[in-house]
This record gives sequence, structure tokens and C-alpha cells, in this order.
Amino acid sequence: MNNPLVFIVVEDRQNKTLLLCRESAAQAEESLVVLSGTDGGPDYERLCSTYVHLSSNTPEFEKVCFRRYFLLAEHLKAHPDCQEFVLLDSDVLLFRGIGAHIRRVAGKADFCGSLMQPGDGWDPCQISPHVSYWTAAGLERFIAFVLNTYATPAGRRKLRAIAGRFANHGVRGGVSDMTLLHLWAQASGNAAPINRVFGGRVIDHNINGGRNLQYNEFQVRGGAKRLEFVDGQPCLVTAGGEMVTALALHFQGSAKMAMPHALHGRVRMVALLTYVLRVARRLKNWAFGRGLIAQRTPDGGRLADASAPE
Repeated sequence: MNNPLVFIVVEDRQNKTLLLCRESAAQAEESLVVLSGTDGGPDYERLCSTYVHLSSNTPEFEKVCFRRYFLLAEHLKAHPDCQEFVLLDSDVLLFRGIGAHIRRVAGKADFCGSLMQPGDGWDPCQISPHVSYWTAAGLERFIAFVLNTYATPAGRRKLRAIAGRFANHGVRGGVSDMTLLHLWAQASGNAAPINRVFGGRVIDHNINGGRNLQYNEFQVRGGAKRLEFVDGQPCLVTAGGEMVTALALHFQGSAKMAMPHALHGRVRMVALLTYVLRVARRLKNWAFGRGLIAQRTPDGGRLADASAPE
């Protein structure tokens, strides 16, 4: 019989978001480990020496996102008995049954992450690890893929092409760890999404809006997926009116403000807060797009530093 999955959060700050994540894990009766270290080891230093910044976020932010995989690898070296685990962002709430559900969804894969199918004209080439299943072997192979991609001219050219598509669409973002996850998962046969509806249950990709795996998959109330609580469990309502039990909810960005309300079943407060935040986010994205168009250079408006190596 399989041992219970371990859920691991890589977070070096103690904050309200992490406390809420811990509280939800305790209520769901799942084991949660928090890695608070910051030394990613020699392989992480190798990545930093070849890293090319191709994102509208800061280089420091993107490197911290990559660092968590190297911190996980260091943790596994010290705990060789841990051969599979779930990587979790601290802005995720867990609910009863999540561990068993992930095992069924992941099957025999080495990795299973969250994605959105293209539905609005372009593919950002991203898989999110906010709730992601891993084997120790899968993590080792992913890190090798990351190091090789940034260390080779062919790998860097592929990343620059993806960053260029963001610039051409006037969209915030660019190349991140989610880009590398997408490329590796496609190449290694680990691209099946963890956030697909499976057995009447689902893992949320992003509480903001109705999109999950599919475009407009769920109904919206306010600025978030419509939430209903049944027997203490949150449910999402599909576009066709069917109730699906949500086993994890992801409060990306400023939607973190709605986490305590969702954890304690205050669904109308979730709707109100996320609506206000959605309006603010749209204004911010509009301003970013206008500024990017105004500053675009004749060569396509690269997001990277022009001095970065080819």
C-alpha cells in the first residue's frame, strides 16, 4: 500500500498566506512540510551563471522561482526515502481527499502540473507547479533539462522566441520556470494536466475567472469561479450547471486576500473581493500593454537585456 503523499511548500517567509495554507492542510489531514532554506547548492549556482532574463518580472523574482526545484533536490538528498511528493505554493488551500485524488490523476507519470488549454488565439507555453505531483527521478530530470536549456545556444534561442511572442501580444510575463516545465513535460511525456476534471473532482488552476483547463469551463460570481459549499467541501459549477468538488483552490496574485473567506465558506466575500481586484488588474494590464507598444523597438521589443548571451 502506498504511503500518504507529502505536500511540500518552499517558502522562506512566515506570513498569513502560509498560515492559511497550513490550516487548510491540517483540516484536510494531509502532511505539510515547509522548506525555508535559501541555499540551492552548486547546481543552482550553475543556473545563475548562465541565466538569461526574458521576463517582465524582476530577475530576482524569476531566480527565486527556479531556486525552489534545487532546494527540493537538496531536501531529497537528505531524505532518500521520499520518492514522490506534491509541490505546493503557499497561496493554495487544500481540502479533504486531495492526496488520494492526485495519486489517481497522476497515475504513473513522473510529473503532473496545472495548465490552461489555448483558447484565445495564442499559447503562452506554461505549466504551473502550484499543485504539482513529482517523483524524485522526475525532479532530477527536470533540473538537468533546465541547466542544459540555459547553457546551450539552441536552448536560449527557443526561450527568446517564446519571450518574443509575449512582447508581440503586449502581455505581461515571458519566460519563467513555468515555461521550462511546459517544454520539459511535452518532451518527456508528462504533459497530462493535474487540473482536469476527474471523477467529479478538480484542482483549481486559478480562482480568478471561469477558466481552468478549458476556456470558460466554470461559472463566475464576482471576479472568481462561483463557489458553493456542500458538506463542508467547496464546489465549482460548470458552464452547464454541474457541481464539481474542488480539492484545491489557487489564489494567485492579489486574490490571496480572499483566502480566509474561502477557507471558512464566506463565498459572497470571495466574489466581492475578487471582482474589485479583477477591475484593478485589467487597468494595470491595459497600462502595461500601452507602455510596451510605445517602447517597442524595431527588432520586436525583446524583454531580455540586449547584453544577454546568445
